[in-house]
Amino acid sequence: MSNYGILKKLTKSTGALLVAGMLLTHPVAFADNTANPDKVKQLFTESVEHMRAREYDKALSCLDKAIELDSTKAALFGQRGTVYLNQQRFEEAIVDFTKVIELAPNHAQAYGLRALAYGSTGETIDAMRDLTKAIELEPANPVFYYRRAMTYEMLKGDDYALEDYNKAISLKNNDVMYFYKRCMLFMRQKKHAEAMGDINTALGFEPSNKTFLSIRAFLYTQSHDTEHAIADYEQVVKYDPADYGALDNLGVLYADKKDFATANKYFDMSLAVNDRHPEVYNGKGYIEFLQGNNDAAIALYQKALECNNEFSDAYYNLAQCYEVAKDDAKLLEAYEKFLRYAAYNDYDRVEQAQKRVAELSR
Repeated sequence: MSNYGILKKLTKSTGALLVAGMLLTHPVAFADNTANPDKVKQLFTESVEHMRAREYDKALSCLDKAIELDSTKAALFGQRGTVYLNQQRFEEAIVDFTKVIELAPNHAQAYGLRALAYGSTGETIDAMRDLTKAIELEPANPVFYYRRAMTYEMLKGDDYALEDYNKAISLKNNDVMYFYKRCMLFMRQKKHAEAMGDINTALGFEPSNKTFLSIRAFLYTQSHDTEHAIADYEQVVKYDPADYGALDNLGVLYADKKDFATANKYFDMSLAVNDRHPEVYNGKGYIEFLQGNNDAAIALYQKALECNNEFSDAYYNLAQCYEVAKDDAKLLEAYEKFLRYAAYNDYDRVEQAQKRVAELSR
C-alpha cells in the first residue's frame, strides 16, 4: 500500500470561498446631496450589522431600500456585492462590483472582490485581470497577491503563483494561510524540504491545527521518517479521536513497520467511526497482502470499492495482487481503472501503471 492517498485527503479541502467585507473597511463617503442622506446612512449601517450576524436577507433588504433612495454611492453596491458573495450569488455580485468600479474606478478592493466572484464561476482569466488591476492600484496589499497566486495555480502557472505567494509573505509574514498555501504548492512540486519549512512555520502559529499536523506527517512519510509521522498523526487523534483519516494513516504506517496488531487496532478504531470508509478496508487488505494472504487481500480491496467505486488506491493495490496471481486480464483492468481515477498528483504510481498497461496491451 502507498501513502499517496494521504495527499489526496489534504488537497481536497482548499477550495473554500474566502469572503470578507473588505469594502466595509474603507467605504466611499456618503454625500449629503440626496433627499434623505441620514436614512441612507442608517440603512447602510444596519446592513453591516445584519451581515456581521449572517442575516444576509435582512442586509439585502436594507441595501435595496438604500439604493432606491440613492443609486450613486459605490459603498452601497459594494456592500450588496459582498452580501451576494456570502450567499454564493456570484453573477449578482459581479454586477454590483462592476457598478462600484463604474462609480469609483480606482477602488482596488472592488476589483479584488469581483475577482473572487469571477474565480468562483470559473472565469479565471477575468479574475486574473481584476487582481492584476487591484495590485496596480494597491501594490502593498498582500491579499491581492495571495488570491492571484491561487488563480495562477488554477491556470497551472505554478512559477508565477510562487512569486505571488512570496510577495504576499514579504508584505505580511504572520498570516498562516499564506504559508499553508505555499506549502501545498511546494508539495505539488515535490519540494518537500521547502514545504516542511512552511508547514513548520504554520504550526508555529497554530500548533494544534489538525490539517497542518496531517500535512507534516505526510511530509515525514516522504522522507521515510515513520516515527515522526506517527507522532503527528497520534497528536491529531488526541485532538480528535473521530478523525478516521488519521486513524487510517496510522494503520498504514504501523503496517509498513510490520506491526500488524497495532495497525489493525487503528483500522478497527476507524471502522468504529465510519464503517463505509474505503481506506480502512484498503488498509486491512494491505496487511493481508503483506502476510501473503492474496485472496483475503483481494476481498478487502473489493470491499473498499463497494464503498467507493472510484477509489484509485484500491484499484492500484488490486493490481499488485493480480501481479502476484499472474492474472494479466484482471491486472490490466485494475491498472486501467486506477489510471481513470488517479489523482493528478499521484505521479509515481501513474507512471508505473502506464508502463504496465503499455506492456500488457502489446
